[in-house]
Amino acid sequence: MTITTIFLSFLLLLFGLANSESQLNDKEQTVLLKLKQHWQNPPSLSHWQNPPSLSHLNSSHHCNWPEITCTNGSVTQLLLLDKNITQTVPPFICDLKNLIVINLSNNFISQEFPKALYNCSKLEDLDLSQNYFNGTIPVDIHRLSGLRHLNLGANNFYGNIPASIGQLTELRTLHLFQCAFNDSFPREIGNLFKLESLQLAYNVNMTAAELPSSFTELKKLKFLWITASNLNGEIPDTIGEMEALEHLDLSINNLTGKIPSSLFMLKNLSIVYLFRNLLSGEIPRVVEALNIDFIDLSDNKLTGSIPDDFGRLRNMTGLNLFFNQLSGKIPDSIGRLPCLVVLKVFSNNLSGTLPPDIGRYSMLVEFQIADNKLEGKLPEHLCDNERLVGVVAFNNNLTGELPKSLGNCNSLKIVTVYNNRLSGDIPSGLWTSSNLSILILSNNSFTGELPQRVATNLSRLEINNNKFSDTIPAGVSSWRNLVVFEASNNLFTGTIPQELTSLPHLTTLFLDQNRLSGSLPQDIISWRTLNTLNLRRNKISGLIPRELGNLAGLTELDLSENQISGPIPPQLGLLRLTLLNLSSNLLNGRIPIQFENDAYASSFVSNFALCASTPTLNIRKCYSQVEPLKSSKHPSQCLVLIMCMVAAALLGLLASLLVVRFHRKRKHGLDSTST
Repeated sequence: MTITTIFLSFLLLLFGLANSESQLNDKEQTVLLKLKQHWQNPPSLSHWQNPPSLSHLNSSHHCNWPEITCTNGSVTQLLLLDKNITQTVPPFICDLKNLIVINLSNNFISQEFPKALYNCSKLEDLDLSQNYFNGTIPVDIHRLSGLRHLNLGANNFYGNIPASIGQLTELRTLHLFQCAFNDSFPREIGNLFKLESLQLAYNVNMTAAELPSSFTELKKLKFLWITASNLNGEIPDTIGEMEALEHLDLSINNLTGKIPSSLFMLKNLSIVYLFRNLLSGEIPRVVEALNIDFIDLSDNKLTGSIPDDFGRLRNMTGLNLFFNQLSGKIPDSIGRLPCLVVLKVFSNNLSGTLPPDIGRYSMLVEFQIADNKLEGKLPEHLCDNERLVGVVAFNNNLTGELPKSLGNCNSLKIVTVYNNRLSGDIPSGLWTSSNLSILILSNNSFTGELPQRVATNLSRLEINNNKFSDTIPAGVSSWRNLVVFEASNNLFTGTIPQELTSLPHLTTLFLDQNRLSGSLPQDIISWRTLNTLNLRRNKISGLIPRELGNLAGLTELDLSENQISGPIPPQLGLLRLTLLNLSSNLLNGRIPIQFENDAYASSFVSNFALCASTPTLNIRKCYSQVEPLKSSKHPSQCLVLIMCMVAAALLGLLASLLVVRFHRKRKHGLDSTST
């Protein structure tokens, strides 16, 4: 064979390959444009157009469309997630012969499982999640034998998960979360020895059943998520053999028994979510899973103490143990963890003092220890790193002052420390902390004065049952976003400032049991949303402002045990009050007629100058003034009265006529005698 012949043969081969590639490109583009047409040309695919040439170097070539991935000039990946596709998956999609990946997630496709995909012979990755696929998963799904990744989650599939799914032995990920499956999870899933991620969560219609022990044979499994899927029984002890496990989430089920001690021996374990189950007994004491990032065992029936070994978890960012029956002390070593961001241990029986170093070495964000029996001081370093968002420590036996660091903590949004034995002044900077929205300090022994300014975002301020004193400042007018202000049972003096009535969002105001005096503000600037006003047991005098009757939303009004005088404004009768207490004052005159019923029987007691038109209330009946008649309500009474008045007038007229006649006759008789 000559050199010329070889060269010509080579040229012919190149020409043939180029021609073959051109034909493939032409065919694949035709399929893609046919797909677009089948899906009724969604706007998200408007850029799928015929290019001027089929060269892959052309920017409008289909291999350069963002939804398409090509390998060696042929389509291998179809990435159509979130494209607003509403039509079915057509059989001709498998005319793309080299297709490896199909992702149609987060669309609006409604049909049964598209068995035509069995013809995609090279398919390895199928994602149909977050659509409206329905019906059952076909029992012959194992025909997709090359699948490595299968995601059918968040659809309307129902019925059983077929046991044949356990024959997809090449699977690395199996995601069947949030569907309408029933029955129980097939144990055959435990045959998928190459599986790394198994997500079966939120299958709320599943038959109550135990976690299949075969699942613990998945030695390569890293991610196990079966939240809210009606699991019961105990967690298998063999879970400690899942040596690759990193993320375990069996939360929101009905699991019982103890947490297996082997669980915290897994070296790769990072996430443990077992919250909202019925787990009991003690938390395993020995912890060798030193890579743990987050532990959530909340809302169970766990007893015993918090393991000291938790203080060894230097990578742990969050510890949730709330709503259990844990007792004993919080280990001091937990306060020294360098990565701790979230600590939630509220609603237990914990006692002793708090770890003094909490917040000192980590970027602490959430600190929730409420409803325990903790004592001593709050840790001084809580906000050293200025990331703290919340201090929730109510219902304990804490003493001492609030940490000074809270006065320089602009990240704070909520501080609730009520029902303790805390004392001292509030750190001045806390009042004005820029993000603070809720400050609840009630039932302590705090002292000091209210500030002229508070945080702009402050919506709820509760300081009941403390020892705050002095006057309510005129600067209260700047507390513009306050919704609830409760300051009962303190030592406040002076008058209620007019500025307090200017708060436009205020719904609840409690200033009862203080030493306030003087008159109430007669002009109410802006209490449009006020529904509760309680000023009971002060030394307030003067009149009840008539403008209270213009507060249409007011449903509870308590002005009792003061020295308020004068009449009750009739405008109050226009309010729809569910609670009214004006007792033990110096009020006089007639009560508004709308209050003359048994619902207000105790609303006016110990106001000896008040009266009512009916004797049903616990006050005297009015006699000094006739009640104006309401003709529209008592027409028969009015008619009788009118008739009586007419009859009386006629009788009077008749009597007058008789007197005149008698007088004339008598005079005539006297004249005759004299003649």
